[in-house]
Amino acid sequence: MNMNFFRGALIVVAIAFTGCWSQEGARAPLPGVVGPRGEVLVVCSDEVWAGEVGDSLRSALQRPYAVLPQMHLEVYEPMFDLVQKPHEEFNKFWKPHRNVIFIDIADRKDTQEPSFKFYKGRYAQGQTYIEGKARYAKDLAPLISERAYEMESLIHSKEVARSAGVSRLSTDEAIERDVLAGTGVSMTIPMGSYAVVIDSSFTWIDRQQTRLKGSNNHDVQQGIFIHSEPYTGPEQFSLTSILARRDEVTRNNVSGPTEGSYMSVERRMQPLYEEINFNGAIAAEVKGLWRMENDFMGGPFYSLTMYDEASSTLVTVEGYTYAPYFDKREYMREIEGLIKTCKILR
Repeated sequence: MNMNFFRGALIVVAIAFTGCWSQEGARAPLPGVVGPRGEVLVVCSDEVWAGEVGDSLRSALQRPYAVLPQMHLEVYEPMFDLVQKPHEEFNKFWKPHRNVIFIDIADRKDTQEPSFKFYKGRYAQGQTYIEGKARYAKDLAPLISERAYEMESLIHSKEVARSAGVSRLSTDEAIERDVLAGTGVSMTIPMGSYAVVIDSSFTWIDRQQTRLKGSNNHDVQQGIFIHSEPYTGPEQFSLTSILARRDEVTRNNVSGPTEGSYMSVERRMQPLYEEINFNGAIAAEVKGLWRMENDFMGGPFYSLTMYDEASSTLVTVEGYTYAPYFDKREYMREIEGLIKTCKILR
Protein backbone atom coordinates (compact mmCIF):
# COMPACT_ATOMS: atom_id res chain seq x y z
CA MET A 1 0.00 0.00 0.00
CA ASN A 2 1.21 3.52 -0.74
CA MET A 3 1.78 4.90 2.79
CA ASN A 4 1.88 8.51 1.58
CA PHE A 5 -1.59 8.05 0.10
CA PHE A 6 -2.78 6.44 3.36
CA ARG A 7 -1.44 9.34 5.46
CA GLY A 8 -3.04 11.83 3.07
CA ALA A 9 -6.39 10.09 3.38
CA LEU A 10 -6.18 10.23 7.16
CA ILE A 11 -5.41 13.95 7.04
CA VAL A 12 -8.41 14.58 4.76
CA VAL A 13 -10.71 12.60 7.07
CA ALA A 14 -9.36 14.43 10.11
CA ILE A 15 -9.92 17.81 8.48
CA ALA A 16 -13.45 16.79 7.49
CA PHE A 17 -14.32 15.78 11.03
CA THR A 18 -12.69 18.90 12.46
CA GLY A 19 -14.87 21.03 10.18
CA CYS A 20 -18.06 19.23 11.24
CA TRP A 21 -17.49 19.12 14.99
CA SER A 22 -16.46 21.86 17.36
CA GLN A 23 -14.56 21.19 20.54
CA GLU A 24 -17.88 21.24 22.34
CA GLY A 25 -19.37 18.70 19.95
CA ALA A 26 -22.20 19.06 17.46
CA ARG A 27 -25.11 21.26 18.45
CA ALA A 28 -28.15 19.15 19.15
CA PRO A 29 -31.39 20.02 17.33
CA LEU A 30 -33.55 22.47 19.22
CA PRO A 31 -36.51 20.92 21.06
CA GLY A 32 -40.11 21.86 20.41
CA VAL A 33 -41.76 24.58 22.46
CA VAL A 34 -43.45 23.85 25.77
CA GLY A 35 -46.01 25.65 27.90
CA PRO A 36 -49.77 26.25 27.77
CA ARG A 37 -51.32 28.03 24.81
CA GLY A 38 -51.44 31.79 25.23
CA GLU A 39 -48.85 31.88 28.01
CA VAL A 40 -45.85 34.24 28.10
CA LEU A 41 -42.90 33.67 30.42
CA VAL A 42 -41.25 36.82 31.75
CA VAL A 43 -37.76 36.31 33.20
CA CYS A 44 -36.76 39.12 35.54
CA SER A 45 -36.16 39.85 39.20
CA ASP A 46 -39.12 40.24 41.53
CA GLU A 47 -38.18 43.89 42.00
CA VAL A 48 -38.23 44.60 38.26
CA TRP A 49 -41.52 42.72 37.87
CA ALA A 50 -43.13 44.85 40.58
CA GLY A 51 -41.90 48.09 39.01
CA GLU A 52 -42.17 50.09 35.79
CA VAL A 53 -41.00 47.30 33.49
CA GLY A 54 -43.55 44.87 34.88
CA ASP A 55 -46.27 47.50 34.57
CA SER A 56 -45.33 48.13 30.92
CA LEU A 57 -45.44 44.42 30.09
CA ARG A 58 -48.77 43.89 31.83
CA SER A 59 -50.26 46.90 30.08
CA ALA A 60 -49.05 45.64 26.70
CA LEU A 61 -49.93 41.97 26.99
CA GLN A 62 -52.90 41.72 29.33
CA ARG A 63 -55.43 43.99 27.71
CA PRO A 64 -58.75 42.30 26.86
CA TYR A 65 -58.75 39.85 23.97
CA ALA A 66 -60.89 41.30 21.18
CA VAL A 67 -63.74 40.66 20.64
CA LEU A 68 -65.11 38.40 23.38
CA PRO A 69 -68.36 38.71 25.35
CA GLN A 70 -66.67 39.78 28.60
CA MET A 71 -64.08 42.17 27.16
CA HIS A 72 -65.65 45.28 28.73
CA LEU A 73 -66.26 43.68 32.12
CA GLU A 74 -63.94 43.71 35.12
CA VAL A 75 -63.31 39.99 34.67
CA TYR A 76 -62.15 39.45 31.09
CA GLU A 77 -59.90 37.15 29.09
CA PRO A 78 -56.52 38.84 28.55
CA MET A 79 -54.53 38.60 25.34
CA PHE A 80 -51.97 36.46 27.17
CA ASP A 81 -51.38 34.85 30.55
CA LEU A 82 -48.14 36.10 32.10
CA VAL A 83 -45.87 33.99 34.30
CA GLN A 84 -42.82 35.57 35.96
CA LYS A 85 -39.68 33.71 37.01
CA PRO A 86 -36.41 35.11 38.42
CA HIS A 87 -33.20 34.54 36.46
CA GLU A 88 -31.94 31.78 38.74
CA GLU A 89 -35.03 29.69 37.95
CA PHE A 90 -34.68 30.08 34.18
CA ASN A 91 -33.36 26.54 33.73
CA LYS A 92 -33.64 23.81 31.09
CA PHE A 93 -37.25 23.23 32.09
CA TRP A 94 -38.30 26.82 31.31
CA LYS A 95 -35.92 27.73 28.47
CA PRO A 96 -37.95 25.98 25.70
CA HIS A 97 -41.09 27.90 26.68
CA ARG A 98 -43.19 29.00 23.69
CA ASN A 99 -42.93 32.75 24.45
CA VAL A 100 -40.06 34.17 26.52
CA ILE A 101 -39.37 37.78 27.48
CA PHE A 102 -35.94 38.00 29.13
CA ILE A 103 -35.29 41.24 31.02
CA ASP A 104 -31.68 42.03 31.88
CA ILE A 105 -31.12 45.08 34.11
CA ALA A 106 -27.43 45.46 34.91
CA ASP A 107 -24.50 47.87 34.67
CA ARG A 108 -22.42 46.38 31.85
CA LYS A 109 -20.94 47.54 28.59
CA ASP A 110 -23.81 45.99 26.58
CA THR A 111 -26.56 47.57 28.71
CA GLN A 112 -25.55 51.24 28.58
CA GLU A 113 -28.04 51.84 25.76
CA PRO A 114 -31.48 50.32 26.46
CA SER A 115 -32.59 47.76 23.87
CA PHE A 116 -35.64 45.59 23.27
CA LYS A 117 -35.06 43.02 20.54
CA PHE A 118 -37.06 40.15 19.04
CA TYR A 119 -35.51 36.79 18.17
CA LYS A 120 -36.69 33.49 16.72
CA GLY A 121 -35.97 30.11 18.23
CA ARG A 122 -33.33 30.93 20.83
CA TYR A 123 -33.90 27.77 22.88
CA ALA A 124 -36.68 25.94 20.99
CA GLN A 125 -38.01 25.56 17.46
CA GLY A 126 -40.69 28.13 16.73
CA GLN A 127 -40.06 29.96 19.98
CA THR A 128 -40.72 33.68 20.33
CA TYR A 129 -37.83 35.12 22.32
CA ILE A 130 -37.69 38.80 23.29
CA GLU A 131 -34.77 40.31 25.16
CA GLY A 132 -34.76 43.65 26.94
CA LYS A 133 -31.53 45.15 28.27
CA ALA A 134 -30.83 48.37 30.13
CA ARG A 135 -28.69 49.81 32.89
CA TYR A 136 -31.79 51.00 34.73
CA ALA A 137 -35.35 49.68 34.61
CA LYS A 138 -36.72 53.20 34.19
CA ASP A 139 -34.90 53.44 30.85
CA LEU A 140 -36.32 50.17 29.51
CA ALA A 141 -39.97 50.68 30.43
CA PRO A 142 -40.65 53.43 27.82
CA LEU A 143 -39.03 51.31 25.11
CA ILE A 144 -41.34 48.41 25.96
CA SER A 145 -44.34 50.72 25.73
CA GLU A 146 -43.18 52.04 22.34
CA ARG A 147 -43.02 48.52 20.91
CA ALA A 148 -46.07 47.19 22.76
CA TYR A 149 -48.28 46.74 19.69
CA GLU A 150 -45.47 45.12 17.71
CA MET A 151 -44.77 42.72 20.57
CA GLU A 152 -48.42 41.81 21.07
CA SER A 153 -48.95 41.26 17.33
CA LEU A 154 -45.86 39.08 17.02
CA ILE A 155 -46.78 36.80 19.92
CA HIS A 156 -50.41 36.57 18.82
CA SER A 157 -49.50 35.71 15.22
CA LYS A 158 -47.13 33.00 16.45
CA GLU A 159 -49.84 31.54 18.69
CA VAL A 160 -52.27 31.52 15.76
CA ALA A 161 -49.70 29.83 13.51
CA ARG A 162 -48.94 27.20 16.17
CA SER A 163 -52.64 26.47 16.53
CA ALA A 164 -52.95 25.99 12.78
CA GLY A 165 -49.93 23.69 12.87
CA VAL A 166 -51.59 21.50 15.48
CA SER A 167 -54.79 21.36 13.41
CA ARG A 168 -52.82 20.23 10.35
CA LEU A 169 -51.64 17.15 12.24
CA SER A 170 -55.09 15.55 11.93
CA THR A 171 -57.31 16.71 9.09
CA ASP A 172 -60.38 15.46 7.25
CA GLU A 173 -58.98 15.19 3.74
CA ALA A 174 -62.33 14.13 2.25
CA ILE A 175 -64.07 17.30 3.43
CA GLU A 176 -61.07 19.38 2.35
CA ARG A 177 -61.38 17.98 -1.18
CA ASP A 178 -65.14 18.58 -1.24
CA VAL A 179 -64.72 22.16 -0.02
CA LEU A 180 -62.08 22.85 -2.67
CA ALA A 181 -64.27 21.36 -5.40
CA GLY A 182 -67.37 23.23 -4.25
CA THR A 183 -65.92 26.63 -3.39
CA GLY A 184 -62.45 26.89 -4.92
CA VAL A 185 -61.05 27.43 -1.43
CA SER A 186 -58.30 25.22 -0.04
CA MET A 187 -58.02 25.19 3.74
CA THR A 188 -57.33 22.98 6.74
CA ILE A 189 -60.40 21.16 8.05
CA PRO A 190 -59.68 19.37 11.35
CA MET A 191 -60.75 15.82 11.99
CA GLY A 192 -64.10 15.57 13.72
CA SER A 193 -65.72 18.14 11.45
CA TYR A 194 -69.02 17.69 9.65
CA ALA A 195 -70.09 19.23 6.36
CA VAL A 196 -73.54 20.70 6.95
CA VAL A 197 -73.65 22.04 3.39
CA ILE A 198 -71.06 22.56 0.66
CA ASP A 199 -72.13 24.83 -2.16
CA SER A 200 -70.53 27.54 -4.26
CA SER A 201 -72.84 30.15 -2.71
CA PHE A 202 -72.65 29.00 0.92
CA THR A 203 -70.63 26.35 2.75
CA TRP A 204 -70.94 25.45 6.42
CA ILE A 205 -68.52 23.15 8.22
CA ASP A 206 -69.50 22.27 11.79
CA ARG A 207 -67.36 20.80 14.55
CA GLN A 208 -68.78 19.57 17.85
CA GLN A 209 -66.54 18.69 20.78
CA THR A 210 -67.16 17.68 24.37
CA ARG A 211 -65.03 19.18 27.13
CA LEU A 212 -64.96 18.40 30.83
CA LYS A 213 -65.45 21.18 33.36
CA GLY A 214 -65.72 20.22 36.98
CA SER A 215 -67.54 16.91 37.03
CA ASN A 216 -69.69 17.59 33.96
CA ASN A 217 -69.19 17.37 30.21
CA HIS A 218 -70.20 20.36 28.09
CA ASP A 219 -70.42 20.87 24.35
CA VAL A 220 -68.21 23.24 22.40
CA GLN A 221 -69.31 24.14 18.89
CA GLN A 222 -67.11 25.70 16.23
CA GLY A 223 -68.13 26.44 12.69
CA ILE A 224 -66.66 27.69 9.43
CA PHE A 225 -68.66 29.57 6.77
CA ILE A 226 -67.50 30.21 3.21
CA HIS A 227 -69.57 32.46 0.96
CA SER A 228 -68.95 34.71 -2.01
CA GLU A 229 -70.54 37.39 -4.14
CA PRO A 230 -69.65 39.15 -7.40
CA TYR A 231 -67.25 42.04 -6.90
CA THR A 232 -68.78 45.37 -7.89
CA GLY A 233 -66.60 47.94 -6.14
CA PRO A 234 -64.34 48.81 -3.19
CA GLU A 235 -67.31 49.76 -1.00
CA GLN A 236 -67.90 46.03 -0.50
CA PHE A 237 -64.78 45.97 1.65
CA SER A 238 -66.32 48.38 4.18
CA LEU A 239 -67.35 47.13 7.62
CA THR A 240 -70.97 48.13 6.97
CA SER A 241 -71.12 46.09 3.78
CA ILE A 242 -69.38 43.04 5.28
CA LEU A 243 -71.72 42.94 8.29
CA ALA A 244 -74.81 43.42 6.13
CA ARG A 245 -73.69 40.60 3.86
CA ARG A 246 -73.02 38.36 6.85
CA ASP A 247 -76.47 39.03 8.31
CA GLU A 248 -78.10 38.24 4.98
CA VAL A 249 -76.18 34.97 4.60
CA THR A 250 -76.76 33.72 8.15
CA ARG A 251 -80.43 34.75 8.21
CA ASN A 252 -81.03 32.59 5.15
CA ASN A 253 -78.79 29.66 6.04
CA VAL A 254 -78.07 29.38 9.78
CA SER A 255 -81.08 28.66 11.96
CA GLY A 256 -81.09 28.12 15.71
CA PRO A 257 -82.65 25.42 17.90
CA THR A 258 -86.00 27.20 18.25
CA GLU A 259 -88.46 27.95 15.49
CA GLY A 260 -87.84 31.30 13.85
CA SER A 261 -84.33 31.71 15.29
CA TYR A 262 -81.33 32.60 13.14
CA MET A 263 -77.78 33.90 13.53
CA SER A 264 -77.01 37.62 13.27
CA VAL A 265 -74.30 40.10 14.21
CA GLU A 266 -74.50 41.42 17.77
CA ARG A 267 -74.67 45.18 17.21
CA ARG A 268 -74.48 46.25 20.85
CA MET A 269 -70.72 45.70 20.77
CA GLN A 270 -69.03 47.29 17.76
CA PRO A 271 -67.01 44.75 15.74
CA LEU A 272 -63.36 45.52 15.06
CA TYR A 273 -62.29 46.05 11.45
CA GLU A 274 -58.78 46.05 10.02
CA GLU A 275 -57.29 45.80 6.55
CA ILE A 276 -54.42 43.31 6.59
CA ASN A 277 -51.95 41.82 4.15
CA PHE A 278 -52.98 38.24 3.53
CA ASN A 279 -51.27 35.98 0.99
CA GLY A 280 -49.76 39.05 -0.66
CA ALA A 281 -53.02 40.96 -1.06
CA ILE A 282 -55.29 43.20 0.98
CA ALA A 283 -58.00 41.47 3.01
CA ALA A 284 -60.62 42.76 5.43
CA GLU A 285 -60.44 41.23 8.91
CA VAL A 286 -63.44 41.52 11.22
CA LYS A 287 -63.75 40.39 14.84
CA GLY A 288 -67.15 40.60 16.45
CA LEU A 289 -69.93 38.88 18.33
CA TRP A 290 -72.87 36.91 16.98
CA ARG A 291 -76.23 36.23 18.53
CA MET A 292 -79.13 33.94 17.78
CA GLU A 293 -82.24 35.99 17.11
CA ASN A 294 -85.29 34.66 19.01
CA ASP A 295 -83.03 32.46 21.14
CA PHE A 296 -80.33 32.80 23.80
CA MET A 297 -77.19 31.60 22.02
CA GLY A 298 -74.22 33.80 21.19
CA GLY A 299 -70.45 34.07 21.01
CA PRO A 300 -67.49 35.49 19.06
CA PHE A 301 -66.75 35.28 15.33
CA TYR A 302 -63.74 35.97 13.12
CA SER A 303 -64.08 36.92 9.45
CA LEU A 304 -61.67 37.35 6.54
CA THR A 305 -62.85 38.83 3.24
CA MET A 306 -60.65 38.58 0.14
CA TYR A 307 -60.85 39.60 -3.51
CA ASP A 308 -60.36 36.85 -6.09
CA GLU A 309 -59.15 38.63 -9.21
CA ALA A 310 -59.39 35.52 -11.41
CA SER A 311 -63.17 35.26 -10.93
CA SER A 312 -63.85 38.90 -9.97
CA THR A 313 -65.42 37.60 -6.77
CA LEU A 314 -65.40 38.65 -3.15
CA VAL A 315 -64.79 35.59 -0.97
CA THR A 316 -65.43 35.53 2.78
CA VAL A 317 -64.19 32.77 5.07
CA GLU A 318 -65.30 33.11 8.67
CA GLY A 319 -65.65 31.09 11.82
CA TYR A 320 -67.44 31.19 15.14
CA THR A 321 -67.38 29.57 18.56
CA TYR A 322 -70.19 28.64 20.93
CA ALA A 323 -68.76 27.63 24.31
CA PRO A 324 -70.93 29.09 27.09
CA TYR A 325 -69.15 27.18 29.87
CA PHE A 326 -65.58 27.90 28.80
CA ASP A 327 -63.12 30.68 28.09
CA LYS A 328 -63.12 31.40 24.38
CA ARG A 329 -59.74 32.98 23.66
CA GLU A 330 -57.92 29.85 22.53
CA TYR A 331 -60.94 28.54 20.63
CA MET A 332 -60.95 31.78 18.64
CA ARG A 333 -57.21 31.61 18.05
CA GLU A 334 -57.86 28.13 16.68
CA ILE A 335 -60.58 29.50 14.39
CA GLU A 336 -58.32 32.31 13.18
CA GLY A 337 -55.54 29.81 12.55
CA LEU A 338 -57.82 27.59 10.45
CA ILE A 339 -59.13 30.50 8.40
CA LYS A 340 -55.62 31.78 7.72
CA THR A 341 -54.72 28.46 6.10
CA CYS A 342 -57.16 29.24 3.27
CA LYS A 343 -56.10 29.84 -0.32
CA ILE A 344 -58.32 30.60 -3.30
CA LEU A 345 -57.38 28.13 -6.04
CA ARG A 346 -60.18 28.37 -8.58
